[in-house]
Amino acid sequence: MWRLDATTLLLCFLVPVFGQDGSLYFSVSPGEHSVAEGSPVRLRCEAQPSSLVKYSWKIDGQPLAPSPRRHQDGGDLRITRVNRILDSGNFVCVATHEETEYSIESSPAKIDIQWISEASVQLQQPKLPSAIRVGGEIELRCHVDGSGDMKYEWYRNREPVVRSDRIEIKKKKLHVHRAVPEDSGMYSCLAKNEAGASPKMESFPLIVSGNDTATIKVVPRDLIAKRGEPAMLHCAFEDADSVQWFFKDIGPLETDDERTVLENGTLVIRSAEHRDQGFYSCHGDRGDSSITYTVDLQIAYLMNLSAASFEPLLPNQVAVVGEDQELQVSCLEPSGLPSPKVYWKDPKGHIISDSGPVRVQDNTLIVAKARMGEDDGNYSCVAENMAGETDIFAQVVISTPPTLISSPESLSVMEGDSVTLTCSYFGMEPPVTHVRWLKDGEPVKESGGPTRHRVTDHHGNVTLHLKSADLSDKGSYMCEIFTKGFPSIFSERASLTVEEKLKFSPQPVDKRLELGSTAKVPCKSQGATNPTVKWIKEGADEEFPKHVQDINGTLHFNGVLEEDKGRYTCIASNAQGSINHTISIDVVIAPKFTIQPQNPTEAIEGYPVMLHCAAEGDPKPTIQWDRDSRMNNLNNSRFEVLGNGSLYIKEVYMSDEGKYGCTAGNSGGLKREEVQLNVKAGDTYRFDVDLEVGDDGSMMTKTVMITLSAAAAYMVLVVGLMLYCRYRRRRRKQQYLQEQAEEKLENGEVQEEQTELKETSNSKVNSTGRKKENRDSHNKSDGADTAQSQSSNQSKKSKSNYDKIAASRTNLKELKPLGRGEFGEVYSTKYQVDGDKETLVMVKSLINTKDETALQEFKRHLDLLHKLNHENVVKLIGLCREEEPDYMILEYTDWGDLKQFLIASRKDNNSSPTHESKPPRAPQLSVAQILSLSNQAAKGLKHLADSRLVHKDIAARNCLIASNLTIKISLPCMTKEPYQQEYTKHRNQVIPLRWLPYEAVYEDEYSTKSDVYSFSCLVWEMFHQGELPFIKMNDESVLAALKAQTLAWKPHKAAPPALQELQAQCWANDPRERPTFDEVVSKIGEIVVDSCL
Repeated sequence: MWRLDATTLLLCFLVPVFGQDGSLYFSVSPGEHSVAEGSPVRLRCEAQPSSLVKYSWKIDGQPLAPSPRRHQDGGDLRITRVNRILDSGNFVCVATHEETEYSIESSPAKIDIQWISEASVQLQQPKLPSAIRVGGEIELRCHVDGSGDMKYEWYRNREPVVRSDRIEIKKKKLHVHRAVPEDSGMYSCLAKNEAGASPKMESFPLIVSGNDTATIKVVPRDLIAKRGEPAMLHCAFEDADSVQWFFKDIGPLETDDERTVLENGTLVIRSAEHRDQGFYSCHGDRGDSSITYTVDLQIAYLMNLSAASFEPLLPNQVAVVGEDQELQVSCLEPSGLPSPKVYWKDPKGHIISDSGPVRVQDNTLIVAKARMGEDDGNYSCVAENMAGETDIFAQVVISTPPTLISSPESLSVMEGDSVTLTCSYFGMEPPVTHVRWLKDGEPVKESGGPTRHRVTDHHGNVTLHLKSADLSDKGSYMCEIFTKGFPSIFSERASLTVEEKLKFSPQPVDKRLELGSTAKVPCKSQGATNPTVKWIKEGADEEFPKHVQDINGTLHFNGVLEEDKGRYTCIASNAQGSINHTISIDVVIAPKFTIQPQNPTEAIEGYPVMLHCAAEGDPKPTIQWDRDSRMNNLNNSRFEVLGNGSLYIKEVYMSDEGKYGCTAGNSGGLKREEVQLNVKAGDTYRFDVDLEVGDDGSMMTKTVMITLSAAAAYMVLVVGLMLYCRYRRRRRKQQYLQEQAEEKLENGEVQEEQTELKETSNSKVNSTGRKKENRDSHNKSDGADTAQSQSSNQSKKSKSNYDKIAASRTNLKELKPLGRGEFGEVYSTKYQVDGDKETLVMVKSLINTKDETALQEFKRHLDLLHKLNHENVVKLIGLCREEEPDYMILEYTDWGDLKQFLIASRKDNNSSPTHESKPPRAPQLSVAQILSLSNQAAKGLKHLADSRLVHKDIAARNCLIASNLTIKISLPCMTKEPYQQEYTKHRNQVIPLRWLPYEAVYEDEYSTKSDVYSFSCLVWEMFHQGELPFIKMNDESVLAALKAQTLAWKPHKAAPPALQELQAQCWANDPRERPTFDEVVSKIGEIVVDSCL
């Protein structure tokens, strides 16, 4: 009895959490984390049931203060940069039911933050540097703060300190026993823990003066110099015979055009450049002794601020804050030496102070209470040091709440009809205010692609248009209007009722029924109400014969007769009306043997034999013979299939013995009979005249004849190969001369007959096409067809396939040149059809249609892009063939090709290959952004691989990038301008040498694995800002290194270790050791996820 009461009591305690008060519980609770200071972390929180739940966070019992570093993502708390002071506390997630206001709190979670401070060297014994004596004891201490256990490393003059009987290292202390003058130098220490290594600090100069050695009087110091300006390193010794400077392992330095060594020991570098960076050692020599002090010279630099410098990230560099609300935007300090100073300027160009309604604290812009017309405008973040300054602006927009004007109205439509739902509001223009449609409380999803529905917002009039209503569209619709800084407002609900139309499901198809068989021919339909279905036969009574029954729309034939042949119509009807569909039913007679071959059949070597076989049926069956169950192996002139179906062998060989099959087939089915043919040796028969007589004479004759035949075939093959090689050599020479002539005339006009882009019946083209197919059949690896084989298959399609993507030249606006490829010019322009919105496109022209190779490659690009549909692959929009030249219209982006973007983002920002003038500066990509672009590119290339296609030219120049940092794989292939330096002519082919593996260059073996190799090169380009791979090597050197398999790719140091490992796998010499694109996408996806945690 007591146990029952205890159980009841326990249930009473559980009721508040799982009962009527919201029934909330945590399915995911925040857990403990251990991260290094400055790293991102994500505290997860999710409550069930998930609907109508809002989340908030507390730290040490207090509501979490707003910060650009910390923001909520659903129920999760994301901290972009952990701070050991501000984030040291107990984090608690609070989940509240919006209707009942019932809330629950999670268990507290702490973040174990690993950190380390700068390390400096302090003199512990003796207390003062002046008290250091020869033979005395010296103790140095590494002063550093941090978390957890630390490991220490000691350096003297930048070289590791070596332990000895005089030198003792105990953790953070360095003991020097019985000091000697040679112990003098610059001492530094390095501390390491789980957070990493301590930042570099200035070294400590240890001076041990001796009577027989030089004594330092002016100690050199580490120096940061501005590029292009003089740099002075001071050093002075007392009692020194000479003072000498060494740079790394070079020296002693003397006065020359770049450096001057003054009499007082000072080293002057007239114009400091990057090549001058490094360690400089000052040596004071006296007699045989030398005292050395080493310092570091560095060139000041400052990386550019970019959109990624803002925290939180600002889409299009726009920060939206509601009126009378607070805005906080941090500007992250860019990388620089020395550490740059960061400050903000207001829209009027004045530096913002650390007090007032608009102020700056810790590089964070704070607008305490946004005022319309006063606090909006462009605010600039500026970073500067001795290398210069960089800035970036953020537009602050102050928003006001929207007002709903009208709600959508309920509609009832027929399946397949178009639907338009409208709501209107008064508010700010997008992107400050945006609208989305909800169906049954969930955002409308683009099921079936963008043609299923379209949303437009024209000055506050928002329309949801369904091109063709489906039964699944039935539901409750409302529009949600959201302005940043204010809660969403919702329209009233409008119900959409879709009435199912009368239709066949599926539509009946023509049938062939075997005579005498039992068969069924179904006809099914559906509609708003259950339809009635019946069959009628054209030219016959309404009543079917007794052996035919119409049961609920299905025709049952109980023994098919010849007179059942004809046209049958299925009629479905209900209150909505009636529909009908007519099919043809044919009656066939399955093959039946009238004469079967005699089994077994005996034959004598050298004599003829007849294998009889005849069959009847309707339609008349065809008869085919095979031997040992292998088709098409009876094509020797000795074998003949007669008109009646019998197989006649004119002269029987002993090798003809075996099992022969006779197969009779028509549309009614197949029948087969087999016969064993036994061959006996003839006493007087010889395959050829043989002078020797013996038991083994016949077999010996056959052996001799086979040997002679093989030798003759070998000679024919050798002669044929010689002729073929001579023909190919002559053709390559002609092609080379033609290309040289084209290059000489590239600035003139070449008039020649243009041909239409279509399949030609010319025998030469067909012959070459067959050769290309034979060549391309070898270009397969890892189970993937090459793009050439796809092209050869696609080239057999009819002309109508190109008509399906036909586009009018009048829809193109002014053409702007981008470059020139193997086919012709490449342009960018705008494309518009029937008043639709203009879209940015790329146009590839086909100038020389007489060039068979160019024509085939143009078709390959068409067929490749025509069958692809992926967000990271450009779409084929159309093909203009109204007049010459032919135009291929492809999707393009607002930022153009990735190569130009990377070049424009460089610090020096040299002129790009396509523009003489200096292009505008593009934002530099962060590591996280490069990972995102790499992930997108890998997904696009995985789609190519899944479609059994090979790209063959993956590089930054053949990728497009948009302003929203999305990437698309493309095929501009501008091999002549502006990227001619990135292509090489090898074996009469123009190839992207520096992006290809050994098997593609030397074996013409292109596959998805060669694309994986090129993809890793693309990632390398993104990290190196569009630099040409192996820029210091000419093409011949690259070819030689590739052939010797000594071409060494090195991932960028800034790439995450996991990505560096993946790139190394992609560059493996053996294609089998490279990962597939499935594996690449998976691994990069993990790296991307990890970088966000």
